[in-house]
Amino acid sequence: MLATDRTARPRRLTRLAFRAMGSEVLAVIDREGRRAERLLGQVPRWFAGWEERLSRFRPESELSRLNRCPGQAVPVSRTLWRVLRAALRAAVESDGLVLPTVLPALEAAGYDRDFAEVRGDRPDPPHRDTPSTLMVAPLAAVALDPEHRTVRLTPGARLDFGGVAKGWAADLAAQRLGRHGPALVDAGGDIAVVGVPRGLPGWPIGIADPLTPGRQIALLCLTRGGVATSGRDVRRWWSGGELRHHIIDPRTGRPAATDLLTATVIAPSTREAEVAAKTVLILGRRDGLAWLERRGDLAGLVVTDEGQIERSSRFDRYLWR
Repeated sequence: MLATDRTARPRRLTRLAFRAMGSEVLAVIDREGRRAERLLGQVPRWFAGWEERLSRFRPESELSRLNRCPGQAVPVSRTLWRVLRAALRAAVESDGLVLPTVLPALEAAGYDRDFAEVRGDRPDPPHRDTPSTLMVAPLAAVALDPEHRTVRLTPGARLDFGGVAKGWAADLAAQRLGRHGPALVDAGGDIAVVGVPRGLPGWPIGIADPLTPGRQIALLCLTRGGVATSGRDVRRWWSGGELRHHIIDPRTGRPAATDLLTATVIAPSTREAEVAAKTVLILGRRDGLAWLERRGDLAGLVVTDEGQIERSSRFDRYLWR
Protein backbone atom coordinates (compact mmCIF):
# COMPACT_ATOMS: atom_id res chain seq x y z
CA MET A 1 0.00 0.00 0.00
CA LEU A 2 1.09 3.60 -0.57
CA ALA A 3 1.75 5.02 2.88
CA THR A 4 0.40 8.48 3.68
CA ASP A 5 0.43 8.69 7.45
CA ARG A 6 4.07 8.87 8.48
CA THR A 7 5.36 11.17 5.75
CA ALA A 8 4.39 14.45 4.19
CA ARG A 9 2.65 13.84 0.87
CA PRO A 10 3.28 16.36 -1.90
CA ARG A 11 0.00 17.96 -2.97
CA ARG A 12 0.78 17.49 -6.63
CA LEU A 13 0.34 13.72 -6.48
CA THR A 14 -2.79 12.89 -8.45
CA ARG A 15 -4.34 9.48 -7.88
CA LEU A 16 -7.09 7.22 -9.17
CA ALA A 17 -8.49 4.09 -7.50
CA PHE A 18 -10.55 1.43 -9.24
CA ARG A 19 -11.11 -2.31 -9.24
CA ALA A 20 -9.59 -4.74 -11.74
CA MET A 21 -8.17 -8.27 -11.84
CA GLY A 22 -10.09 -9.14 -8.69
CA SER A 23 -8.22 -6.49 -6.68
CA GLU A 24 -8.21 -2.85 -5.73
CA VAL A 25 -5.89 -0.88 -8.01
CA LEU A 26 -4.32 2.50 -7.30
CA ALA A 27 -2.53 4.63 -9.90
CA VAL A 28 -0.58 7.73 -8.86
CA ILE A 29 1.39 10.29 -10.85
CA ASP A 30 3.48 13.23 -9.68
CA ARG A 31 1.54 15.80 -11.70
CA GLU A 32 -1.48 18.01 -11.19
CA GLY A 33 -4.38 19.25 -13.25
CA ARG A 34 -6.45 17.95 -16.10
CA ARG A 35 -3.46 16.49 -17.91
CA ALA A 36 -2.75 14.25 -14.92
CA GLU A 37 -6.40 13.28 -14.65
CA ARG A 38 -6.54 12.37 -18.34
CA LEU A 39 -3.40 10.26 -18.02
CA LEU A 40 -4.78 8.37 -15.04
CA GLY A 41 -8.12 7.95 -16.79
CA GLN A 42 -6.43 5.64 -19.28
CA VAL A 43 -5.26 3.18 -16.64
CA PRO A 44 -8.62 1.45 -15.97
CA ARG A 45 -9.00 0.93 -19.72
CA TRP A 46 -5.56 -0.68 -19.90
CA PHE A 47 -6.43 -3.08 -17.10
CA ALA A 48 -9.83 -3.85 -18.60
CA GLY A 49 -8.19 -4.77 -21.90
CA TRP A 50 -5.61 -6.99 -20.21
CA GLU A 51 -8.28 -8.69 -18.13
CA GLU A 52 -10.36 -9.44 -21.23
CA ARG A 53 -7.42 -11.42 -22.57
CA LEU A 54 -5.91 -12.93 -19.41
CA SER A 55 -8.74 -13.75 -17.00
CA ARG A 56 -9.57 -17.40 -16.41
CA PHE A 57 -12.88 -16.37 -14.84
CA ARG A 58 -14.28 -14.96 -18.09
CA PRO A 59 -15.51 -17.76 -20.37
CA GLU A 60 -14.85 -15.72 -23.51
CA SER A 61 -11.44 -14.35 -22.55
CA GLU A 62 -8.58 -15.23 -24.83
CA LEU A 63 -7.02 -17.38 -22.09
CA SER A 64 -10.24 -19.33 -21.55
CA ARG A 65 -10.55 -19.98 -25.27
CA LEU A 66 -6.96 -21.22 -25.40
CA ASN A 67 -7.60 -23.55 -22.45
CA ARG A 68 -10.54 -25.06 -24.35
CA CYS A 69 -8.39 -26.06 -27.35
CA PRO A 70 -6.04 -28.84 -26.19
CA GLY A 71 -3.77 -30.22 -28.87
CA GLN A 72 -4.36 -27.31 -31.25
CA ALA A 73 -1.87 -24.65 -32.30
CA VAL A 74 -3.79 -21.53 -31.31
CA PRO A 75 -2.73 -18.06 -32.56
CA VAL A 76 -2.61 -15.65 -29.64
CA SER A 77 -2.41 -11.89 -29.16
CA ARG A 78 0.80 -10.07 -28.39
CA THR A 79 -0.46 -9.46 -24.85
CA LEU A 80 -1.14 -13.11 -24.07
CA TRP A 81 2.13 -14.11 -25.70
CA ARG A 82 4.10 -11.67 -23.55
CA VAL A 83 2.41 -12.76 -20.33
CA LEU A 84 2.84 -16.45 -21.14
CA ARG A 85 6.53 -15.86 -21.82
CA ALA A 86 6.72 -14.05 -18.47
CA ALA A 87 5.01 -17.01 -16.79
CA LEU A 88 7.51 -19.43 -18.31
CA ARG A 89 10.39 -17.24 -17.13
CA ALA A 90 8.81 -17.28 -13.67
CA ALA A 91 8.98 -21.06 -13.66
CA VAL A 92 12.74 -20.87 -14.18
CA GLU A 93 13.29 -18.01 -11.73
CA SER A 94 11.35 -19.86 -9.02
CA ASP A 95 13.12 -23.19 -9.53
CA GLY A 96 9.87 -24.67 -10.74
CA LEU A 97 7.67 -23.49 -7.85
CA VAL A 98 5.60 -20.87 -9.71
CA LEU A 99 4.04 -22.51 -12.74
CA PRO A 100 1.30 -21.38 -15.13
CA THR A 101 -0.04 -24.96 -15.40
CA VAL A 102 -1.57 -25.08 -11.90
CA LEU A 103 -5.15 -24.28 -12.98
CA PRO A 104 -6.55 -27.82 -12.54
CA ALA A 105 -5.04 -27.96 -9.04
CA LEU A 106 -6.49 -24.56 -8.17
CA GLU A 107 -9.92 -25.67 -9.27
CA ALA A 108 -9.63 -28.94 -7.39
CA ALA A 109 -8.74 -26.98 -4.25
CA GLY A 110 -11.96 -25.01 -4.63
CA TYR A 111 -10.77 -21.88 -6.42
CA ASP A 112 -12.92 -22.57 -9.47
CA ARG A 113 -14.78 -19.26 -9.65
CA ASP A 114 -14.26 -15.62 -8.72
CA PHE A 115 -12.95 -15.36 -5.18
CA ALA A 116 -15.97 -13.35 -4.02
CA GLU A 117 -18.01 -16.50 -4.70
CA VAL A 118 -15.40 -18.90 -3.31
CA ARG A 119 -15.56 -17.10 0.03
CA GLY A 120 -19.30 -17.66 0.23
CA ASP A 121 -21.08 -20.46 1.95
CA ARG A 122 -21.80 -22.36 -1.23
CA PRO A 123 -21.16 -26.09 -0.59
CA ASP A 124 -18.50 -27.95 -2.52
CA PRO A 125 -19.62 -29.56 -5.77
CA PRO A 126 -19.92 -33.31 -5.19
CA HIS A 127 -17.65 -34.09 -8.16
CA ARG A 128 -14.62 -32.19 -6.85
CA ASP A 129 -11.43 -34.23 -6.98
CA THR A 130 -8.62 -34.35 -4.48
CA PRO A 131 -5.67 -32.22 -5.68
CA SER A 132 -2.64 -34.18 -6.82
CA THR A 133 0.65 -33.63 -8.57
CA LEU A 134 -0.95 -35.05 -11.71
CA MET A 135 -3.00 -31.87 -11.95
CA VAL A 136 0.10 -29.70 -12.46
CA ALA A 137 1.34 -30.38 -15.98
CA PRO A 138 5.06 -29.95 -16.73
CA LEU A 139 6.22 -27.01 -18.79
CA ALA A 140 6.77 -29.38 -21.69
CA ALA A 141 2.98 -29.43 -21.97
CA VAL A 142 3.15 -25.85 -23.30
CA ALA A 143 4.59 -25.60 -26.82
CA LEU A 144 5.31 -22.19 -28.34
CA ASP A 145 5.87 -21.35 -31.98
CA PRO A 146 7.47 -17.87 -32.01
CA GLU A 147 7.42 -17.60 -35.81
CA HIS A 148 3.64 -17.88 -35.98
CA ARG A 149 2.94 -16.80 -32.39
CA THR A 150 0.91 -19.89 -31.58
CA VAL A 151 0.51 -21.90 -28.39
CA ARG A 152 -0.27 -25.61 -28.19
CA LEU A 153 -1.35 -27.19 -24.89
CA THR A 154 -1.24 -30.94 -24.45
CA PRO A 155 -4.53 -32.51 -23.30
CA GLY A 156 -5.01 -31.94 -19.59
CA ALA A 157 -2.82 -28.83 -19.46
CA ARG A 158 -4.60 -25.55 -18.75
CA LEU A 159 -3.10 -22.20 -17.85
CA ASP A 160 -3.58 -19.65 -15.09
CA PHE A 161 -1.59 -16.41 -14.99
CA GLY A 162 -2.23 -15.64 -11.33
CA GLY A 163 1.49 -15.93 -10.61
CA VAL A 164 2.55 -13.07 -12.87
CA ALA A 165 -0.37 -11.13 -14.36
CA LYS A 166 -0.84 -8.42 -11.74
CA GLY A 167 2.87 -7.76 -11.40
CA TRP A 168 3.25 -7.62 -15.18
CA ALA A 169 0.29 -5.24 -15.46
CA ALA A 170 1.56 -2.98 -12.67
CA ASP A 171 4.99 -2.76 -14.32
CA LEU A 172 3.59 -1.90 -17.73
CA ALA A 173 1.09 0.65 -16.43
CA ALA A 174 3.77 2.36 -14.33
CA GLN A 175 6.13 2.47 -17.30
CA ARG A 176 3.49 4.12 -19.46
CA LEU A 177 2.63 6.69 -16.81
CA GLY A 178 6.32 7.17 -16.04
CA ARG A 179 6.86 8.74 -19.46
CA HIS A 180 4.95 11.75 -18.11
CA GLY A 181 6.25 11.95 -14.54
CA PRO A 182 7.14 9.87 -11.49
CA ALA A 183 4.44 7.21 -11.12
CA LEU A 184 3.26 4.38 -8.92
CA VAL A 185 0.78 1.59 -9.68
CA ASP A 186 -0.49 -0.70 -6.93
CA ALA A 187 -2.38 -3.74 -8.27
CA GLY A 188 -3.70 -5.49 -5.20
CA GLY A 189 -0.45 -5.06 -3.28
CA ASP A 190 1.85 -5.65 -6.24
CA ILE A 191 3.44 -2.20 -6.52
CA ALA A 192 5.53 -0.76 -9.35
CA VAL A 193 7.28 2.62 -9.25
CA VAL A 194 8.98 4.72 -11.92
CA GLY A 195 10.88 7.86 -10.92
CA VAL A 196 10.93 9.62 -7.55
CA PRO A 197 8.31 12.17 -6.42
CA ARG A 198 9.70 15.66 -6.10
CA GLY A 199 10.39 16.60 -2.49
CA LEU A 200 10.68 13.00 -1.29
CA PRO A 201 13.60 10.55 -1.18
CA GLY A 202 11.37 7.87 -2.70
CA TRP A 203 7.88 6.42 -2.66
CA PRO A 204 6.71 5.64 0.90
CA ILE A 205 5.25 2.12 0.84
CA GLY A 206 3.94 0.48 3.96
CA ILE A 207 3.94 -3.26 4.59
CA ALA A 208 0.72 -4.23 6.34
CA ASP A 209 0.68 -6.44 9.42
CA PRO A 210 -1.40 -9.48 8.37
CA LEU A 211 -2.40 -10.12 11.98
CA THR A 212 -3.37 -6.57 12.95
CA PRO A 213 -5.54 -4.69 10.44
CA GLY A 214 -4.51 -1.07 10.01
CA ARG A 215 -1.00 -1.57 11.40
CA GLN A 216 2.23 -1.41 9.41
CA ILE A 217 5.25 -3.52 10.26
CA ALA A 218 7.65 -1.60 8.01
CA LEU A 219 7.79 1.50 5.84
CA LEU A 220 9.80 1.25 2.64
CA CYS A 221 11.41 3.97 0.58
CA LEU A 222 11.29 2.70 -2.99
CA THR A 223 12.99 4.58 -5.82
CA ARG A 224 12.73 2.00 -8.60
CA GLY A 225 11.48 -1.49 -9.36
CA GLY A 226 8.70 -3.13 -7.45
CA VAL A 227 7.51 -4.77 -4.28
CA ALA A 228 4.93 -7.55 -3.89
CA THR A 229 3.37 -9.47 -1.03
CA SER A 230 2.11 -13.01 -1.30
CA GLY A 231 0.06 -14.49 1.50
CA ARG A 232 -2.53 -16.96 2.63
CA ASP A 233 -4.17 -14.48 4.99
CA VAL A 234 -6.80 -13.18 2.53
CA ARG A 235 -7.52 -15.60 -0.31
CA ARG A 236 -8.44 -18.62 1.76
CA TRP A 237 -11.60 -20.66 2.15
CA TRP A 238 -12.99 -23.85 3.64
CA SER A 239 -13.35 -26.78 1.25
CA GLY A 240 -13.70 -30.47 1.98
CA GLY A 241 -13.33 -29.73 5.67
CA GLU A 242 -9.95 -28.04 5.13
CA LEU A 243 -8.87 -24.41 5.23
CA ARG A 244 -7.29 -23.91 1.82
CA HIS A 245 -5.59 -21.04 0.00
CA HIS A 246 -4.61 -20.08 -3.54
CA ILE A 247 -0.84 -20.63 -3.47
CA ILE A 248 -0.37 -24.06 -5.02
CA ASP A 249 2.81 -26.05 -4.40
CA PRO A 250 3.37 -27.85 -7.73
CA ARG A 251 5.38 -30.54 -5.93
CA THR A 252 2.17 -31.75 -4.28
CA GLY A 253 -0.59 -30.20 -6.36
CA ARG A 254 -2.12 -28.84 -3.17
CA PRO A 255 -2.18 -25.46 -1.39
CA ALA A 256 1.31 -24.99 0.00
CA ALA A 257 1.94 -26.39 3.46
CA THR A 258 4.05 -23.55 4.81
CA ASP A 259 4.79 -21.88 8.14
CA LEU A 260 4.58 -18.43 6.53
CA LEU A 261 1.48 -16.27 6.57
CA THR A 262 2.91 -13.63 4.22
CA ALA A 263 6.09 -12.94 2.28
CA THR A 264 7.05 -9.53 0.88
CA VAL A 265 9.85 -9.14 -1.69
CA ILE A 266 11.51 -6.11 -3.29
CA ALA A 267 12.90 -6.73 -6.78
CA PRO A 268 14.04 -4.94 -9.94
CA SER A 269 10.50 -5.36 -11.31
CA THR A 270 7.10 -6.03 -9.80
CA ARG A 271 6.71 -9.18 -11.84
CA GLU A 272 9.93 -10.53 -10.37
CA ALA A 273 8.83 -9.45 -6.89
CA GLU A 274 5.49 -11.25 -7.30
CA VAL A 275 7.17 -14.47 -8.42
CA ALA A 276 9.77 -14.30 -5.66
CA ALA A 277 7.19 -13.64 -2.95
CA LYS A 278 5.21 -16.72 -3.98
CA THR A 279 8.39 -18.80 -4.09
CA VAL A 280 9.40 -17.74 -0.59
CA LEU A 281 5.91 -18.42 0.74
CA ILE A 282 5.91 -21.95 -0.70
CA LEU A 283 9.39 -22.72 0.63
CA GLY A 284 8.64 -21.51 4.16
CA ARG A 285 10.61 -19.40 6.61
CA ARG A 286 13.98 -21.15 6.68
CA ASP A 287 14.30 -22.26 3.06
CA GLY A 288 12.53 -19.16 1.73
CA LEU A 289 14.91 -16.73 3.42
CA ALA A 290 17.89 -18.83 2.31
CA TRP A 291 16.55 -18.71 -1.26
CA LEU A 292 16.33 -14.90 -1.03
CA GLU A 293 19.87 -14.58 0.32
CA ARG A 294 21.25 -16.41 -2.71
CA ARG A 295 19.80 -13.76 -5.01
CA GLY A 296 21.64 -10.48 -4.73
CA ASP A 297 18.96 -8.40 -6.47
CA LEU A 298 16.20 -9.39 -4.03
CA ALA A 299 15.30 -8.45 -0.47
CA GLY A 300 12.38 -9.50 1.65
CA LEU A 301 10.44 -9.79 4.87
CA VAL A 302 8.34 -12.72 6.08
CA VAL A 303 5.67 -13.13 8.77
CA THR A 304 5.03 -16.55 10.29
CA ASP A 305 1.73 -17.93 11.52
CA GLU A 306 2.75 -16.97 15.06
CA GLY A 307 3.47 -13.38 14.05
CA GLN A 308 7.26 -13.71 14.03
CA ILE A 309 8.85 -11.24 11.61
CA GLU A 310 12.17 -11.95 9.88
CA ARG A 311 14.07 -9.97 7.26
CA SER A 312 16.67 -10.87 4.69
CA SER A 313 20.08 -9.27 5.11
CA ARG A 314 19.49 -6.69 2.35
CA PHE A 315 16.04 -5.63 3.48
CA ASP A 316 17.04 -2.75 5.75
CA ARG A 317 18.60 -0.77 2.92
CA TYR A 318 15.06 -0.14 1.62
CA LEU A 319 13.61 1.19 4.89
CA TRP A 320 12.37 4.74 5.16
CA ARG A 321 14.80 6.83 7.21
